[in-house]
Amino acid sequence: MPIVSKHIARYVGQIVPNLLPSTTRTTSAFLVQSRNCSSGADPNYPVVNLPGLGKLKGSLTKGAWTGVPIQQFLNVRYGEPATGDRRFKAPVPAEPWEGIRDVSKRGRTSPYYGDMKKMPKEQLQDDLEDCISLCVYTKDLSAKKPVIVYIHGGGFYSGSAVQHPPEYLLEKDVVLVVPQYRLAALGFLSTKTENIPGNAGIADVLLAFQWVQKYIEHFGGDPQQVTAFGQSAGAAIISALTFSPVADESLFSKVILNSGSGLASSWSVDINSERNARDIARRAGFDPKAPLEEVEKFLIQLDTYTLLKAFSQHMWQGTPNGINSIGGHRFTIGGPSPILPKSPYEVMKRGGGRKNLPMLTGVVKHEGTFALVDIFAILGALKVLGNKQFMQYELLEEVPRILASTETSNSLGPLIARALFNVDDLKSGDVRKLIPALIDYCGAVIIKSTVLRSAQFNSKHNPDNTYVYSFDYYGEHTRFGFDQDISKIPFDGGVHHTNDLLYLFPYPKTAAKLNEQDTEMAKKMVDLWTSFAIDGVPKTKDLPEWPVFNNVYGPYLHINKQFSIGQNFLDEHTVAGDEAAKAAKKK
Repeated sequence: MPIVSKHIARYVGQIVPNLLPSTTRTTSAFLVQSRNCSSGADPNYPVVNLPGLGKLKGSLTKGAWTGVPIQQFLNVRYGEPATGDRRFKAPVPAEPWEGIRDVSKRGRTSPYYGDMKKMPKEQLQDDLEDCISLCVYTKDLSAKKPVIVYIHGGGFYSGSAVQHPPEYLLEKDVVLVVPQYRLAALGFLSTKTENIPGNAGIADVLLAFQWVQKYIEHFGGDPQQVTAFGQSAGAAIISALTFSPVADESLFSKVILNSGSGLASSWSVDINSERNARDIARRAGFDPKAPLEEVEKFLIQLDTYTLLKAFSQHMWQGTPNGINSIGGHRFTIGGPSPILPKSPYEVMKRGGGRKNLPMLTGVVKHEGTFALVDIFAILGALKVLGNKQFMQYELLEEVPRILASTETSNSLGPLIARALFNVDDLKSGDVRKLIPALIDYCGAVIIKSTVLRSAQFNSKHNPDNTYVYSFDYYGEHTRFGFDQDISKIPFDGGVHHTNDLLYLFPYPKTAAKLNEQDTEMAKKMVDLWTSFAIDGVPKTKDLPEWPVFNNVYGPYLHINKQFSIGQNFLDEHTVAGDEAAKAAKKK
């Protein structure tokens, strides 16, 4: 997730023993399909041989609805640990190993300060940065099936593979790969020098796609049918790679972008990377005015815990000053990193970027609620939530400032007021009456507007293969409040950012058992997403046809209990306010 929300990463690693359905035994005939499975091996632990690397021993899980056996390889190293002088730099491909490497259990996630501060001290001495690994899930090692490579979200500072298990998607005939990449300062800190060039986390993702091209056939996947699928920050990385000169077009042939775009520069680009690196060093106890090489040496040698603690303080304490004032966890534009010499938006405006990509992209209905929680916390700390005059005269300047959408002509505030807010509600100065419009504004600024722009760019060049949606379904479960204190928040999360993932991945544990209606939604979502990966056209029962997005603002699909077609995606920018107005009329 972008910007200020902590996301679900605080739970990373806490549920590993209970996350997946219990390992099931299967018939030896199932594993005989594998051309790589060792003769006489334990059928519960399939073995794959990767030429030039070594052998891997996996384990089994099963599909959520049919119980189909799924082979899983959970801790496959695709890059060497980025430790010592390798910290902050592009990854080194995994080196060969002797014997059979056990990847039947999950390995380390990329370190996250929220988890680390709860660890015993002895665990903090371990090699925490040995985390450049991926998971592969397959049903048939001898097949040649379409591949989905899923890049997780988490604002570039949280998230992991454990949050995206296979039991829904592998009900269909695909192979799923879920890489982990370095996060926060470890993956994105930059001084724009050779010592700390930036974009290390994106380089990890690139290496993962290259690994897939080399080895996925040994897991039953087709390297010529790879769909890059990401959510939020993961979607932003994939989107950005479509504008990168170093991302070869052979790496993936389709994209699925849930709630994210590489064009979202307010939360995806570090606009003053050296200043932010110096501030992180300061918070870790070093002189920020020291020569840059000394600052870099300090950061490279700093222990993992102190580095991420300093980064976390930099991020959370700096956010009230505007999300464009913080960094260490965002794209670096320019400098020695070859990945993004220009911003994705600049490349797009100059006519660059991939133009032959089938794309499926969209948003959830209430994208803004997660960010509004943090804005309420900031306004509460400023003691202005009950200030009537502030709400009347300054709110529409303060919120854009926090979200880095401020401009200096003084024209944006009136336009926002006219487009999103009820004038009488603004005059009242009652923040509770302003909540629906604030949800819409946050959602538009952070997610919806750039998703729309990505869809428009893709449709301009590929009008017959661009599909857009709004996920509108209210289910039993929500991720709202999963990672934030919402005890004093006067609104619910609605169809919250990441709620769509509840129907693609059985996570968290509390939401892994769906009721009957939610299960039907999950089956439809899996149908749509996997059919797009398989043949480029999203299909499911009860949906005669998903029309292509070929008319600037539409058409697009409303995903709900019953499907419907929207004609103007701009309607999604006022959806919470429109709902509130309808509810008021009924009273």
